[in-house]
Amino acid sequence: MSTRRGSSVLVAAVTAGLALIRWTTPSASEMGDALRAALDHPSVDARAEESEAAQQELSAANRRYFGNGGLSAEAARYEDLRFIGVLSPTTLAAPPFDRNATRYGVAYSVPIDLFGAISAARQAARSNLEAAQLAERQQLLMKLHDATSAYVQLQALRRQEAALASQRQRVTATVERVRREVQVQLAAGVDLKLAESEMARITSDEVRLLGSIDEARAALEEATGSAVSVADLPMRIPPWPSATSVERALPLLLAQAQASASRAQAKEAHRSLLPSVAAVGDYSQFSVEGAPDAWSIGARFTVPLDAAAYRRANAADARARAAARREAAAAGELTRQWTQLKAAYESAVADIAAVDQEVMARREVVNVQGELQRVGITSMEDFLRQQRDLVESESRQAAAQARAIIAWSAAQVLLGSDSESYIARVE
Repeated sequence: MSTRRGSSVLVAAVTAGLALIRWTTPSASEMGDALRAALDHPSVDARAEESEAAQQELSAANRRYFGNGGLSAEAARYEDLRFIGVLSPTTLAAPPFDRNATRYGVAYSVPIDLFGAISAARQAARSNLEAAQLAERQQLLMKLHDATSAYVQLQALRRQEAALASQRQRVTATVERVRREVQVQLAAGVDLKLAESEMARITSDEVRLLGSIDEARAALEEATGSAVSVADLPMRIPPWPSATSVERALPLLLAQAQASASRAQAKEAHRSLLPSVAAVGDYSQFSVEGAPDAWSIGARFTVPLDAAAYRRANAADARARAAARREAAAAGELTRQWTQLKAAYESAVADIAAVDQEVMARREVVNVQGELQRVGITSMEDFLRQQRDLVESESRQAAAQARAIIAWSAAQVLLGSDSESYIARVE
């Protein structure tokens, strides 16, 4: 019999929790505007600039195949005549001499990526760009999460403030009534002291609550960059994401991109230790009459002799190994966070369903207890305790709703959801 009754209560709680998902949105335009303002946060702009820098680095790595060169111009005056130009059969027959020498030239070198050093650099730049873009999306979602968390926390605190204000009105009326009854000796003085101590406790709670409100408001203003008004309307609890796994979650993709970039950088460092080949050419023109123009084309084979380069390659290997460890750790951490957030969301929804029924019951109890205390059937202490329990349950109701939204928001950060889809779900 007790098992059947427990099952009925559980079904009712789940039904009430699902009904909360269909609530209308709280101040949709205000919350949507606040979240869109968070998209322009300086930290998001900084990540966007880093993505642009990574894009330019990739473009530079692609252009390494085109080689490099330079233009030159030289002018000199000697204390006596000097030979101008380059030795050749033509200049030996009629050597050009002058005290003033002017030379214009151009030289160019095109690398031949025989051992894949440039290819490795391109791969590293592509991975860095991917990591920068993922970090930009993560930062954007983090600011949306910060704004959402601050908004719903401030909204919950506002509802707690309203509940506390209602209790102050009830206790104020009780104090005035008991004071009159004490004056005519219809009530004991201890009842008045209890009511007055309850009023002092409410004042203390209000001061503490105002501090929390200021803190939440400051967090919201930091996330959005402006002051945002928060309306006291029902909170909309979005449904939990339908994703059954987090194999393509944003933190894991970011760790994979960073590991790929580190591996490519280590590969580039080792390839740079190998010989390099380049096609070279240059052209020179002299201002002295009789000095013919000179040009040449050829190939350059270079064997690097740099002891520090070997150490840099070893350091790149160590960074690649560290990035691989972070990638492996990210998978386990991601599973833990997902499980934790899902449990927090489900717990909050269950709390909402339970506390919602409790709030309605306690409101009826307070009304009944008020009438019973008025006629002296119940004690002042019991009456005040019932009021405190009502305020506490209303506060827990608002806090549970905020917890559910915050857990859902954190899950969106892990999944790397699109920002507009994120905003649309909470508007």
